[in-house]
Amino acid sequence: MNNADLAIVGAGPTGLSAALVAARAGLKVWIFDDNALPGGQYFRQLPKQYRKTQKTVYDKEHGRAAELFTAIHHPNVTYLPNATVWENPDPGILAFAAGERSGRIEAKAILIACGASDRPVPFPGWTLPGVVTAGGLQNLVKGARVVPGERAVVAGNGPLLMVVAANLIRAGAEVAAVAEAAPAKARLWRNLPRLLHAPEIVKLAVNYRGLMAKAGAPYRCGETVIEARGGDELEEVVLAPIDTRGHIDRAKARTVACDTLVAGFGLNPSIEMYRLLGCEVTYNSYRGGWMPKRSEDLETSIPGIFAAGDGAGIGGVEFALIEGKLAGTVIARNLGALGERDAAIQAAPLRSRLERFRKFRVGLERVYAPPATWTELMTEDTVVCRCEDVSLGEVREREAQGFTSAFAIKGSTRMSMGRCQGRNCLPTLAALIAARDGVAVEQVDLPRGRPPARLVTIGDLLQEDLPAPVFPADPHLPRGEEVT
Repeated sequence: MNNADLAIVGAGPTGLSAALVAARAGLKVWIFDDNALPGGQYFRQLPKQYRKTQKTVYDKEHGRAAELFTAIHHPNVTYLPNATVWENPDPGILAFAAGERSGRIEAKAILIACGASDRPVPFPGWTLPGVVTAGGLQNLVKGARVVPGERAVVAGNGPLLMVVAANLIRAGAEVAAVAEAAPAKARLWRNLPRLLHAPEIVKLAVNYRGLMAKAGAPYRCGETVIEARGGDELEEVVLAPIDTRGHIDRAKARTVACDTLVAGFGLNPSIEMYRLLGCEVTYNSYRGGWMPKRSEDLETSIPGIFAAGDGAGIGGVEFALIEGKLAGTVIARNLGALGERDAAIQAAPLRSRLERFRKFRVGLERVYAPPATWTELMTEDTVVCRCEDVSLGEVREREAQGFTSAFAIKGSTRMSMGRCQGRNCLPTLAALIAARDGVAVEQVDLPRGRPPARLVTIGDLLQEDLPAPVFPADPHLPRGEEVT
């Protein structure tokens, strides 16, 4: 059994910033990450076997992350890349799969910093080759310098669309259309005072829009993708306006030829670890959906387990960095590595900055609040669970047979029982049930999380050095001998 003061799950901006603070305070820290290199999604690095021949637009961001990356080399830090935390067998203990290093760790405190994943919204044709999510596109460009096509349409909801469009343009692709579902332009001015709490981010958005305008990439608000078309691969997309009541006006649809569609409908916090650990969760549609309940010190409903970054509610990279530092400070204080006074002094400016960014987030959330119910996009033939190839029609058929709860639909269709373990389709299923019953999404009961939290191989499990099991005395054995 390994031992640590603090076990951190995730080596993105949140996990690394927390590790630096905690390690510098003298805590023994272990970091687990399922990627080969630290940085998470935002600071994703090129694989070591790649050779960079020229400067890119990402050099500035990686320079900014240079201090973060030093966390893995700190003498108080043990960093395990390609490591998957998959089980919580006992309080304070995590089981992890990492090849020959697979094992278990007992930690005095645990920080979950797993980040977020794309929010999938099914629509006709979304499984065609050439259709990618916004996060997937970012990973391709940042982590491999690959653009999936030459002529792209970017559609969905949220500020990430501008980032994606700008990165496509910088990478040499033509952006034929950017369709933002929210009436963002109309909402912008009345929310500007809140947005100006983070002027540096507003400036960045202005730069993105300027780049798009210079490249001739049209940006329309109040419009959404309703279909992707093609034979063996994507050939065109159908875009339609959203009326003032939040309904899609299919009569005014238009078609745009392209070989790439980037569909970005926001992000969902990665909550599988919280569900596995038994932490209470709440629902906030503006922060990405289900997220863990936390105290002002970022502690979950289970003492000693902390949550920070986008995995605890979507906030962006600045939010993630600050919450990581605050989590590291609070944990160091709780474990006696920092005195109360020093911790309070260290935490005060962090809390102040968090409050400033919270005000900014309120403005951003109001500008980009989804105007439509995305279940309107789906038809009977639309695949709603890609892993198990379950269509909306199959779900409706099971509902007609009396399988109406999320658990019953899961059991009768295998929806959410595939490789993604429900990360991609459970939010869709919850939205469908909520729309059917006329209730809020948070009122839908979801199947409980079960181990493993992430996919692990039998080989990894066999590498784990566990003590031999001790069996109780068996009265059927001669003289009741105990078997070990």
